[in-house]
Amino acid sequence: MRRLVGALVGALVLTAHNPAVQAQGKFSVIQRQTQSIGQAVQRNVERIFRPKLVVAEGATGGVSALALTGDEHTLVSAVGNNTVRVWDLWVGQEVARLKGHQARIAAVAVASDGSRAVTVGEDRLVKVWNLRNLGEVTNLGQHPTTVTDVAIAASGARLVTAADDGHVRLWSLPDGRIEREFAAHDSGATHARFLPGGTTLVTAGADGHLRIWDLSTGQKVADLDGGAAITALAVNADGNMVAAGTRRGKIHIWRPDGGDVASFSGDSTKITSIAFSPKVAGLLIGDDDGAIRFWPYLRGGDTRELGKHDKAVTQVIASRVGEMALSASEDGTTRLWNLNSGSTLLRLISTQAGWAVIDAKGRYDGNQDALDGIEWQADDNVAKVEDFAETHYEAALLPRTVAGGANIADVSSIPDGVPFPAKVEIKAENEPTRQRRVTVEVVAADDGGGVAEIRLYRNGKLIPGNAGEVVKRSIGGKDELVGRYDVELGPGRNTLSATAVNAERLESRPKRVVVDAGAAIQLTGKLHLVVVGINRYDQKSLQLWFARRDAESISRFLTAPNHVPLPIAEVIPLIDEGATKAHILETLGKLRSVPPEDVVVLYMAGHGVSVGDEWYFISQEIHIPADETQLAGVALSAQDIKAAMEAMAAERTLVLIDTCNSGAAVSPLNDYRGLKSLRLMARTVGTHVLAATDRNQYALEIPELRHGVFTYALLAALGGKAARPDGLVTAKGLIQYVQEEVPALVSKYPEYPQYPTGYSRGTDFAVAGRGAH
Repeated sequence: MRRLVGALVGALVLTAHNPAVQAQGKFSVIQRQTQSIGQAVQRNVERIFRPKLVVAEGATGGVSALALTGDEHTLVSAVGNNTVRVWDLWVGQEVARLKGHQARIAAVAVASDGSRAVTVGEDRLVKVWNLRNLGEVTNLGQHPTTVTDVAIAASGARLVTAADDGHVRLWSLPDGRIEREFAAHDSGATHARFLPGGTTLVTAGADGHLRIWDLSTGQKVADLDGGAAITALAVNADGNMVAAGTRRGKIHIWRPDGGDVASFSGDSTKITSIAFSPKVAGLLIGDDDGAIRFWPYLRGGDTRELGKHDKAVTQVIASRVGEMALSASEDGTTRLWNLNSGSTLLRLISTQAGWAVIDAKGRYDGNQDALDGIEWQADDNVAKVEDFAETHYEAALLPRTVAGGANIADVSSIPDGVPFPAKVEIKAENEPTRQRRVTVEVVAADDGGGVAEIRLYRNGKLIPGNAGEVVKRSIGGKDELVGRYDVELGPGRNTLSATAVNAERLESRPKRVVVDAGAAIQLTGKLHLVVVGINRYDQKSLQLWFARRDAESISRFLTAPNHVPLPIAEVIPLIDEGATKAHILETLGKLRSVPPEDVVVLYMAGHGVSVGDEWYFISQEIHIPADETQLAGVALSAQDIKAAMEAMAAERTLVLIDTCNSGAAVSPLNDYRGLKSLRLMARTVGTHVLAATDRNQYALEIPELRHGVFTYALLAALGGKAARPDGLVTAKGLIQYVQEEVPALVSKYPEYPQYPTGYSRGTDFAVAGRGAH
């Protein structure tokens, strides 16, 4: 055994059915319990890598345009795959991807009341999007030439578009009637903005002129010379100043009557966007080199550079009420800036199928579809963003940052350098007489960041701790952890993967080995369903109306013969008085012996409470104290659920959580933070989690739907809306459908905001639909 373990260092990953593996001798069966490691192995010589953030998969291309609603609640952006993205800045998530354009989107404008957005682009189309119903669109028509700019009057009753032939069109809304069209400039990209009131229009063009028009008469009232092609245009909130930036890097600020206010000559770099900042008096400037600068022109000061994008800036926006600003770039990011400190606060990233928010230190939030494709890359190492989940994941990072960053954990800065993860090797072999079991040995060697923990997964599900032992040793001056496990296999081919966590809680990239349980094993999994639904709480003020009904609806649906792709092993209802913490944990404990091929689904409906980064399900007997921190050790926590799911041998598990807050309102600054513990549960254990924890108790049911929005979408998904072509609904497909559908549903009912969060790690599997599983 010592000879074999010693050979693991630097060994290649081998499969159990490879003759080369079998020639090295047989593994002994390890039956001892896991030996806990009291402290992390100390680092031998600290090595660090300094990575750069890269969207490795799913990149859309540049962000071509931005617009912000008047209440600064909603951000609309246009990205390189010709889609429009809608961000709820209060919640801190991208909530919709709107499709319709066939070419690059050149400009976005939003109505001040946040009801509509208008987009124009190289396909010459003018599209009006209903932001309240997320996806309803009206095509106003097609310009003869490419549209280069768009603006909406403050009243929302007028729209202006500008094209590269120098013409502008004035439209009435919402009917989309063209009131007037005229040649404002010679040919070339043209820009247009309304002055407050909507009766005066400012235009600027490639001919170098800025012109002001009286829309009631159609007459030009001012004609100002910018000295070079004007490539950026802005009007201040009061309408008493207009600014123009030129291709040669010069900026002019005029009064609408033509009087000079200030001018600035830069370094001849093309100005691509400008915006007045009302709160921090000055002008925000973006240029073709990617630089973001601020010019306090009223104080006569010089410009100062806030930072740089990796590619050209396409749009800048300054907050009307705060010290923040936004910029978009061809590098594919939107960045949030603090104008006073001059620092980058966050990067907002939209990918083909997801979104992410990442701050300067590497703290992050986002959905799994995006985060799986974002990496920290250096010449000597690559780490996924999610490899830093334990230390750098922060739920609701965007709104918490905008609110001042209170209670966001301080962490080391990833771009400044982080210690290397441990090096991991794995070997496995099953004896001929033990086809359903295999002995696995994992070595995690310190590579400069220490070694604190080994994790072993079978088909993506964490192996329970009692399957083996972990010992500490030192070989050749390097510290190592060595884990030896006795693992039960599922039918057919099993993928065993091992990772290690270093002293800084950075998880290594997995190493894998494939083991075949043997063709003789032909087992069909069964479904174990636990449904928890609580209407009647011991604390009378917590009473709910529809949690029990939703739980019973899920139970009936998943056990109906025409909906279930596998046999039912058991259905365990824990309703009202039966749903105490003790009963829930006892029930989950009985499922520990469920075989690997079986499926466990846990559905929970009732009250939920976030306290810091922990989340609690309020079981029937619990009274919520005034000081909610007193729930620790009393209420059923995400850590309790994590421990129960981790102890199960079943490798296909799904947790569905539909809970409401006990208060009248839900705050992303507080109530979303507990999602961290639920997400880490899914990632660490290797389960699938879908949670709706952000509704208030008065938004449990929308009468037209006859269910809460979450359960309505869940039942629709199970009923076939999320089905694959073969008719099966899988755990991952279910999660994706519900995450996308619920925001669209609640957009029609603005009093019921809700944004489910899902995370999948482990084998995908069918939970509904007919057919083989």
